[in-house]
This record gives sequence, structure tokens and C-alpha cells, in this order.
Amino acid sequence: MSLNLKSLRDGNGTATNVALLLFGLITIELCRTGVHEYHHFVHGYSETVFGQIALYLGAISLIERCPTNKLTLWIILAVALAARLVCVAAPPFLSTDVYRYVWDGKVQAAGINPFRYIPADSHLAFLRDGSIYPHINRAGSAHTIYPPAAQVIFLLITRINASVTFMKLAWVGFEAVTCVVLLRIFRLLDLKPERVLIYAWHPLCLWEIASSGHIDAATITFLTIAIYARLKNRSGATGAWLGLATLTKLYPAALLAAFFQREKWRMPAAFASIIFIGYACYSSVGLGVFGYLPGYAQEEGLDSGTRFFLLTLANRTLHAAIPMAAYIALCAIVMATLCIWALWRGSKPYAFIFSALVLATTLNILYSPHYPWYFLWLLPYLAVIPWRPAFYLVTAATYLFGTNLGAAGEPMYHLNILLYGGFAFMLGLDLLTRLLKRRALLSSTSALEATPLIANARNS
Repeated sequence: MSLNLKSLRDGNGTATNVALLLFGLITIELCRTGVHEYHHFVHGYSETVFGQIALYLGAISLIERCPTNKLTLWIILAVALAARLVCVAAPPFLSTDVYRYVWDGKVQAAGINPFRYIPADSHLAFLRDGSIYPHINRAGSAHTIYPPAAQVIFLLITRINASVTFMKLAWVGFEAVTCVVLLRIFRLLDLKPERVLIYAWHPLCLWEIASSGHIDAATITFLTIAIYARLKNRSGATGAWLGLATLTKLYPAALLAAFFQREKWRMPAAFASIIFIGYACYSSVGLGVFGYLPGYAQEEGLDSGTRFFLLTLANRTLHAAIPMAAYIALCAIVMATLCIWALWRGSKPYAFIFSALVLATTLNILYSPHYPWYFLWLLPYLAVIPWRPAFYLVTAATYLFGTNLGAAGEPMYHLNILLYGGFAFMLGLDLLTRLLKRRALLSSTSALEATPLIANARNS
């Protein structure tokens, strides 16, 4: 059976809904089989993700090119929820980070600062159980790395239910809020509400939030609310929500310049206040409030430079040993330049959304994360502005990290070549397209301006 795209385009939305429902049911089925792939190997996890990406791209094509009706949005949201619930119900298998979240919540509930002791410390022996503690990664060597807002969320969630399943369900709740706010943003910008599918059906959300239970769900929610607050010209609220996003994952701080409005200092003041209050709440451990961050930097090669793909690529290409300090300085210059560019664009309506997307994408490229969930924060911006280079980056990372190339060392290097090489190609194509459109616009403008001059010459 094949879908007749012409009949879909000419219809009233019913055929579109049927096609979306079919794609959605297959996506849900792939989630159902995918959560067991590490135990049964029926068709492979990477093949599962590849199939979901194909369905996802097909669904985007449907909502962009074919008519929709009131039922379309409900189908999109129902499929998104059902797929997530399938993933939530199964134990996480791609990451064990969610066990640390539950542990940190339990530690705080016992009245102990979560940054004070490592899980294996004897002071916390009374909290150990058979379902959470045995699965905590780095239990015997690392303090928690998650910032203050994340810790507050862990505490609140575990006071309701201190289980991994409930923690993952809570992240799906955050995603529901994200979708609601995205719909409000679409209404403000006069965009189709069905575009929420770009976020809601992305396989990366299914596997790294619903299945693995990463806190990036909260980060995305806070960032999305910050976008909405900025669109409503609420400077203080924008800064507060951006601050909360930063206190769940530190990297949203890089977007401060994009959200800043000239002569409106409430935003940075609110941002700084939230950061200060957050760390003050856990400051009883002194500098220990930064947790495992220094150890993580060493473990991930951030201090030696082995983490950064572009630096490794330059060293291999030039057969040289470029100092890491030089690379860090170059990154600082690039980000500072983009921040100035974002500030300059800040006075233009809605321009901050694309500025934030460019800053976030650039930070990911310079940092070259080794884990796919670090690309999640690009998705709310892509739902508003589907910038193809960044869209490729997120979607390709979703698939590539699920293959054998996701292993550390030489495989990861080749993964990065495909990932960032593809991004470079898409960026070049995007810039060329923009240049050609601008030239065409200038040519048409010049022709219109020349017409009265020619007419005047003839009349004279």
C-alpha cells in the first residue's frame, strides 16, 4: 500500500489524519520492541531509531504539505504520549543517570546536603536499598554533579514517589508543559499548531527522556517558557526562567545575550538573582556545591583537550599539537562574536529565537558532546524555526550515537566526522540558498525601481 500525496493534499485533512495515525502506531510499536532490544536483539536498537526517524520525517512532511483539521493536533499529542508511556514503563537501558536523581532526592529528604557525601559514604548507608543504590554510576568516587534547581526538582518528585518509573513519568509531565507552551508560542507567531510534532515525535525525546529519564526535559521546559516570556516582553520572568534552566544544566547560560533586550536590565538581574539564590541554598558545603564538575572535566578530557572534536581534527589534519589553551581562546572569541551579533539583532521582533538557536548549536559544535541527550535543548527552537543544519545535527546524533560508532576512541572520531561534516554541508547549502534568495530579491527590487525611470525617460 502506498500513500497518494496528491489525494492527501486535495483532501479535508481526514486522509492526513489516517496517515499520521498509521505512522504513529508504527512508532509506538517500535518503542515497544525497542525497550527490549538490549535483551532480545530482534532488529537492533539503531535500526529501531532509524525506522522512527523515517516515520518522523514522513509525519513532518504530511503536516507541512497536506491539509489538517482539528483532530490532527489531538492525534499528534496522543501518539506522543502513548509512545512515551511505553518507554516509561520499561527500565532504562541507555543510561543510569536517573538512579542518581532518585538518590539525590532521597538524600535531601533525609536532611542532608546532596553535595556533601558520595553515595558510598558510610554516612548514607541507611539510605541504601536494592533498587536504586546498586545502579548509581560512580557511587564510590563521585559527588553529585547536578546543579541546585535540579536538586530541588529531585526532592519534590521523590517526595511523591521515590522510584525510577515515577521520576521518568515526571519528566514526561515536564514535556507536556513544554508542548502547551510551544502551542502558545505558535499562536503568538501565527504558526500551525501541528508543528508541535517537530518536538513531540522526535525519537531523541522518546529515548533520552521517556526511556532514560534525563533531566534535560526540565531544562527544555524552562527554556521554552523563557521564549514565551520574551515574546510577551516580560524581562524579569525571562531572566528567571533562563536562570532556572541554567540551574538544571549549566549550558543555557550561553543564551543570555540572545534573550537580552536593550535598556531592559530586569532580565540579567533576575537571571543573576536566581543563580545566586540557587547556589546559596546549598552553600553549606562551600566550593563542594559544584560537586563532581571538576572531576567530570578531567574524566571527559575537557582539561586535556581530547574531548574537543575540532581540536582533534585540526591536530590530525595539520600534523601538529595545537595547545588546548589556544582552542579555548578561539572558542571564546567565536562565542563572544556571536553574542555581540545576538545583541545587535535583539531589537528585531522574534529575532532572538534564531539567535538563541545559533548560539546553542555553536556551543554544541565547539564542545562536541559524547552523549546524544546534550542535543535535546535545540529542539524547542527547531519547533519554531526548523533551521536545517541544526535539525540535521540533532536528528543525525539521535541515530549515530545508537550505532557502533558511539563507542569511545576511534569510532567516536568517525562518528563526529559524519555528524559535524554533515552539519557543515547543510550549513553551506543553507548559506548558498539564502544568498541566492537575497540576490533574487535585490534583482526584483532593482527592476521595480528601474521601471519608472525608463517610463520617465520615454515621456521626456
